[in-house]
Amino acid sequence: MQADAYIARISSEPMTKEKTWKLEVNVLYNMQNGQRHRVNGEAFVYVFRNNFPITIQNGDTIILPNNWQGIKNAGNPFEFDYVDYCAKNNLYYTQFISGSDIKLYNHGIYKDKSITERAHDWCMDQLATYLPDSATAGLIQAMLLGDEIHLDEHLLQAYADTGIVHIIAISGGNVAIFFLIISFLLWWIKDAKYRWIKYIVALPLVWFYVLMAGAPPSAIRAAIMFSILAIGFSLNKQHNSLNFLLAAAFILLCAVPMWLFSVGFQLSFIAVLSLILFYAPIYQLFTPTHIIIKNLWSTIVASLAAEILVAPVVIYYFHLFPLWFLAANVIAYLFMGLTLILGMAIVGVSYIPIVAKAIGTTTIFIVTIFDRIVYWLQQQNPVALHYLYLKNYELALIYTVITGIAIYLFHKNKPSLYISMLLICLLFISIYMNESVASHQQKLVVYNAARSNQIELIQGKYHYTVVKDPIDSKKMKYIADPSHTVWRAWRTGILPTTHYFIINGKSVLVLDTGIQNISHADHIIITKTLQQDPRYIIKVYYPKEVVLASASREQETAKWERACKENNIRLFVVRTEGAYVLE
Repeated sequence: MQADAYIARISSEPMTKEKTWKLEVNVLYNMQNGQRHRVNGEAFVYVFRNNFPITIQNGDTIILPNNWQGIKNAGNPFEFDYVDYCAKNNLYYTQFISGSDIKLYNHGIYKDKSITERAHDWCMDQLATYLPDSATAGLIQAMLLGDEIHLDEHLLQAYADTGIVHIIAISGGNVAIFFLIISFLLWWIKDAKYRWIKYIVALPLVWFYVLMAGAPPSAIRAAIMFSILAIGFSLNKQHNSLNFLLAAAFILLCAVPMWLFSVGFQLSFIAVLSLILFYAPIYQLFTPTHIIIKNLWSTIVASLAAEILVAPVVIYYFHLFPLWFLAANVIAYLFMGLTLILGMAIVGVSYIPIVAKAIGTTTIFIVTIFDRIVYWLQQQNPVALHYLYLKNYELALIYTVITGIAIYLFHKNKPSLYISMLLICLLFISIYMNESVASHQQKLVVYNAARSNQIELIQGKYHYTVVKDPIDSKKMKYIADPSHTVWRAWRTGILPTTHYFIINGKSVLVLDTGIQNISHADHIIITKTLQQDPRYIIKVYYPKEVVLASASREQETAKWERACKENNIRLFVVRTEGAYVLE
């Protein structure tokens, strides 16, 4: 890109990363020869934290150097395809720069913000003021306003592991509670034939709330369904939940077709579809009369009904099945309604500080107790259920089985049951074959771990650490867990002290401590700068291939490139080519 610099506006609050601040920016102009030229695009800018300009904040306009580089994956086995994810959101470029490379162009002006942005910021400030506990404030801000910038990562993981992460998303529950509050304020409209007035009054307020919360797909889906419902009531038309859902999906995909590939979009619609299809049949299995038992049974049924179609997708994308989802969802149902009402109350009475502070204290107490329950349930989930893996055809088989069994139960169609039984047998055969292959596998993996050496031996269903430099546990989980899951090697084994291996007939030597008393190795892996010259090491071992692990430096890489070229030996540089897998 030919330009001297770029002018960009920061579009969200800077996000704290391990070593950097992450800025989401809208690029507005490029500057060339003192002239501005209008451009349009979004990008990520990572600023190293040791000299981040603290005066820069959301809404400010900054000048960036022409230091753009394409977004890249690390190249580790089965990792999340971040490049593809960004491309679907029209993000292709990023920068890693020092704070001194940023120049402030203009401070953001409050009046330039939209009314929804102002409302969002004001509500965020009120919640932060009256919820002094950062974990509670971050959770309520995410649940009520869709802003996860302050959400505790450990808490988010606990919610995901217990199957209740959906309560954080802005969805139908938020819209329903919002409408109930509006209905309460319009209590004086009691005649059923004028009930439509409540919907018409609530309609613009619901959309304002959704836009204020950042308009995520789940919230827009709920708002569209509510809008169709409101219009239907106004016109005295009967409503059909399935038609509402399909209409909402059609409208959303017409507006943003790429949302079809969004996991959040898929989960949101699949969950509602599952409720529409299975809630009533399951609820009819038991008809309690006591109001408390009736509400409890309704919550249990809703959780079970949603899980029927959601569970396979969760396993497919996140390789997780929360064993205690039923208990967690029953508790979360009560918690969600109460905390959303308390959060709205804090915002609503913030002009009376003493009342808002009292509500905030109560909210912190409730959230703290609930979080402790969630953390406890998280610990009860077996480790094996965190490493589940489904192939595409296995996912298709599961949904076909569910469809066949549902047809049989609803319509007593025996052929559909027989087909489902046959497909279940095929599914078990597939799982058995995959497990059998995993039991006999042998691989050596050199991960691309951001200038940190991480080497593992995969032997059967176990992984063994060969070399491991200090690294953040969360980062290591992100790097290695996908391969542990797909290869079904999530169990940890203890490796004898050796750096020489035979992998499917190929000899491999990991040079971590210098020259070793071995006469030959087909593959040698260099993890550090050695005292010996690369040409000498090649003459000692006569390798067919040399692998430079993540920690290799540019100067050392250049020496090995020359030596390997002279001896006609293949050189693999993990830092630039991605993870190395020998199998």
